[in-house]
Order: sequence, then C-alpha cells, then structure tokens
Amino acid sequence: MTTSTLSREATEDLANAAEFVKIIETKRHKIEPRFEKFHQGLQRGIADASEQEIALYRPQLAALGDEIDNGLNNIQGAQKVLERLQGDRAVLDAAFDRIEAMVRSVADARRQLTGMATRSREIEAEVVRALADMKKSTVAAEADLGALQSQVKFLARQAREFDAEATKLDQAARKAFDRKDQKALTDARSQLIDLLSLREFASDMRHRVEKFRKTYPDLDRERKAEVQWMLDDIERAEDTARRIDKLGRELIALGQVPKEEKKAAAPKLGQTEVQRVLLTFGLPASDSGKRGKALKIVGECPVDQWPRELARLYGSKESELKGRMGDVRKLPFVKPLMLIDI
Repeated sequence: MTTSTLSREATEDLANAAEFVKIIETKRHKIEPRFEKFHQGLQRGIADASEQEIALYRPQLAALGDEIDNGLNNIQGAQKVLERLQGDRAVLDAAFDRIEAMVRSVADARRQLTGMATRSREIEAEVVRALADMKKSTVAAEADLGALQSQVKFLARQAREFDAEATKLDQAARKAFDRKDQKALTDARSQLIDLLSLREFASDMRHRVEKFRKTYPDLDRERKAEVQWMLDDIERAEDTARRIDKLGRELIALGQVPKEEKKAAAPKLGQTEVQRVLLTFGLPASDSGKRGKALKIVGECPVDQWPRELARLYGSKESELKGRMGDVRKLPFVKPLMLIDI
C-alpha cells in the first residue's frame, strides 16, 4: 500500500506530524547554542566568584527555560500524533520510513531539551550556593570594607571643609545684612544652602555601611571596630550638616535687608523767597553783597539756625531775630523746610 491509497485522516495525521517535527527541530536549533553560551557563562561566573557575571547570564538562562518548556509541549503533541500513526497497521506499512525518521527526531529533541531543563535546574542550585558563599567570603568583605573606608574618609574631610566654610558664610551674611547689602546677603545664603549636599552624602554612606554590617554579620573584632569608626565619622558629618541647616534657617529668618527711606530733599528757595525772609526778620534785603551769603544760609542751614547765622552776617542781635521767628515760620514756603528738619 502506498501513501496515495491512505485515508484522508491518515494523510492529514502524517502531514501534522511532519509539521510538528519541523517546528520542534527549528526551536531546538535556536535554543541549543544560546543555552550553551549562557550555561558556560554561569559556570565561569561561579568559578570566578563574580556576581556581575552571574547577574549577566542568570536571567538569560531563566528566560530560555520558557522556550524549552514550550518545545517540550510541542514534543508531547507530536508524540500523540505519531502514536496514532503507529497504531494503524496500514499506515505503518505504507509510511514506515517517514514515521521512523519522525519518531527518532522527536526522541532526540526530547532527550536534548529535557537534558537542558535538567542542567538549568542544577546550575541554578549552584548559583544560589555560590552567591551565598560569596556574601560570606573574606575577599568580598575586605574589598567592600576598603571601598567604604575610602568614601567615609572623603565624607569626613568634606564635613570639616564645609563646617569652616559655613562659619565664614554665616559671618559674611550677617555683615552684609548690617551694611544693607542685599546681593551679598543672598549670595551667602545660596552658598550656605549648597553646603547641605553634605546631608544627603552622609545619609547615603550610613545606609551603605549599615548594609555592609548586615551582609557580613560574622566579621572579626578588628573589622567590627573599623565599621564602628566609620559610623562615628558619619555621625560627626551629620552633626555638621545639622549645624549648617540651623545656620541657613537663621539667615533666612533675617529676611530681606530693610530699605532706608530717603528724606525728601529740601525745597530750594529763590532770591524772592530769601528777600521775604530777610524783610520778615527786619534785615536790609537791598544789600546785594550780603544777599548772596544770606541766600546760602537760608538754603543750607536748618530754620532754627537762621537767627544766629543771619545775626552774624548783618551784625544784628540774635535775640531780636529770634523774636521774629514766629512770623518767619508762618511764611508758606518755610513750613515745608521745618517738616524736613524734624
């Protein structure tokens, strides 16, 4: 019997089985090289005690597990179709070679994909053990401790520099406030606020040192002491940050520099007004030589000083001129001068 004399159902089963095998082979050829690459990468990472290599390959191999499972599902589907074909004697006799090739292909793919799934589980267990060992390793602890010590030393040095700078800025700001220099005051405040970056730096270092202590709980006495010294340095840096913050708040509380109210300029009196002042005092306004000096006295001196200065100029008695001050003050252009003198 040839395949051409098979039933339509048997012919369709053969075609479906062939399509299953083709899909399985395509997936297997795509999975296999990537699996070997990721698996070998993880083996190197474990051998090198490299968390970075493990972090690179581990999620890739885990994602490949989904593809392996999908391939195994396809194999189950192909096996069911092939079982139907093998159970039909007529079909088996007519297409034995084709069925044999498909059975062998599916069995080979199943063996390889199942092996990869098993190897994935095994190396994942190795990864878990290796990571646990790495966390406890002395080499890793020493490396992390050395890096932290270097960073905390830098923090301590920066805290000392910022502390001295904060004192200078606080003094500069207060002097600027006293001399009513708003720009200098604002500049000093801004620079002081910039120094508060120390607070975030210290907070970050405290978090990292505490994390180190939890990661390596079995440190020896000497290393535990070194961890405590780092925490002491961080505490001092935090104290400095709190002081800088306090200074900043105090400077902000000063507010803006108060603006000085400018006194109104004294109105200038012309010759006509000065003549009326002189006449009211009973002085000769026609003396042109003295009138110029009188103009200067009335223009520059406070109103209450006019009797004394004019008496000296004209050789009069100051008491007489003071006696006429009531009339002088009533002059309309003199009243504004008296308000400015207050």
